[in-house]
Amino acid sequence: MMSPRSSRPLALWAAALLTTAAAQATPPVPPAPTVPASPAVTGQPVQVRVTEGVLVGREADGVRVWQGVPYAAPPVDDRRWKAPQPPALWVGERDASRPGPACLQPARGNSGEGGRVRGAEDCLYLNVTAPANARNAPVMVWVHGGSFRSGAGSDYDGRVLAREQGVVVVTLNYRLGALGFLAAPGLLEGRTVGNYGLLDQQAALRWVRANAAAFGGDPRNVTLFGESAGGMSVCAQLASPGAAGLFDKAILQSGPCTPAINTAPLPQALQTGAAYARALGCAAEDAACLRRVPAERLVTAQVPGTRAPGAVALPPVYGDATVPLAPAEAFRRGAVHRVPLIVGSNQDEGTLFVAPLGGQRDLPWWQYAALVALLERWNTPRILANYPLRNYETVGLAAAALAGDGLFACPVNDLARDLARVTPVYAYEFRDRTAPIEVPATATVPRYGAYHAAELISVFGTPLPGLARPASFTPQQADLARTIRAYWGNFARTGNPNGAGLPRWAPLDPARNNVLGLAPGAVGERLDFRQEHRCEVWSR
Repeated sequence: MMSPRSSRPLALWAAALLTTAAAQATPPVPPAPTVPASPAVTGQPVQVRVTEGVLVGREADGVRVWQGVPYAAPPVDDRRWKAPQPPALWVGERDASRPGPACLQPARGNSGEGGRVRGAEDCLYLNVTAPANARNAPVMVWVHGGSFRSGAGSDYDGRVLAREQGVVVVTLNYRLGALGFLAAPGLLEGRTVGNYGLLDQQAALRWVRANAAAFGGDPRNVTLFGESAGGMSVCAQLASPGAAGLFDKAILQSGPCTPAINTAPLPQALQTGAAYARALGCAAEDAACLRRVPAERLVTAQVPGTRAPGAVALPPVYGDATVPLAPAEAFRRGAVHRVPLIVGSNQDEGTLFVAPLGGQRDLPWWQYAALVALLERWNTPRILANYPLRNYETVGLAAAALAGDGLFACPVNDLARDLARVTPVYAYEFRDRTAPIEVPATATVPRYGAYHAAELISVFGTPLPGLARPASFTPQQADLARTIRAYWGNFARTGNPNGAGLPRWAPLDPARNNVLGLAPGAVGERLDFRQEHRCEVWSR
């Protein structure tokens, strides 16, 4: 049995902090590259036949790349807010040298309201990167982050990971924002509503099972991996009956789906969806009216309700057929797909979110204390005693520590320990506090440490423009990045990350809570994770 834990982690503290931060900018939704990391590829044409027809990609430097591959029919017109349908067949050759459009979302640096947008409603495309000599290679399917409202599969370049680890890398788009997660009464179909983005991911996984062999991949050896909202998606898929048999292993990076703030119960989601429909000028039960609303307006329209800037207005839903139980309850019952897992987080998850607060000055201490008192009430003395301001250079760094522990570190560790009772789990923490970052420091957060998403350029070995670049690595950081890719690649092959020349990574024992620390020149087991992140403070 799992011990009961808080369904209201520090994310709610962070939400109130952001709400009262006096017209500060919306916090970043990391990672969100400023330009696609995988533009059109060049090289010799290379053909492959998939279920729908012939694709022509490009081969260069020992890697083959196919981009903009449709895995489902365009979710437009009558297919808006419905489960994805199979893609159409095509005659002749289809050019696959350029990414498909991202799913419709606010443009980078824009809140979406009354402003520019990125992408298109017709967006259900994926990208495949394979070693030129791939034969029965492991397949790794990447789900991007972005708070369920931004990002694209083509923002991530799989060429280094594929070439170095001998794996086939698939990156995918899935519907975002209202188009991906709106649950309105008129959209109910049986017991399915609201989780169209999760259903898209399942459709992509079915396509991969059907077509992986054509790219030299093993359709019986598929690892699903993702970070932030992508990790939360992977987490939700573990509790989704429709994902049964679609993947053989999974990697969750900084993506706890168990806290209440990261999902919405169906009644609440329907209530929000009804108010949203009315704000668009439609009756809550009038699906035809909603489907006539221009797609761009669905991105720019404000979702009714009180929430923090940067909070997910329309998160995944539980209580429908896609995710029948709250993920925490599913894990409590053991109602999960029992596949080997890597689960982890970063040491300083909160810094990237707190950095925009305070403007040209540090966050006022009284605001910090007042907000903790407002939200934690009787637990306030305990919280403040565990995060004394004298221990931090700025109030913002205290807030970031508190946010990182309560929203990411402890929920992720709780999740790992719970799952380790029913399936093999390898737990990690990324601990490079000098990780490269291109986001400027602020008065609130003068340094980012091992920030949210900092591990991504190590996992992929390629830049995320606007966030960080491997070219900035020190030799020790480059060694760490290769070690991480080796762990991930070994895990995709066998379900065990260990291999020759790597520090041993033991499966998680919930009683010992052995977590592998990943730091330059210091990769090894740690037993002090819960003490360092004060997880007992966040237990209820």
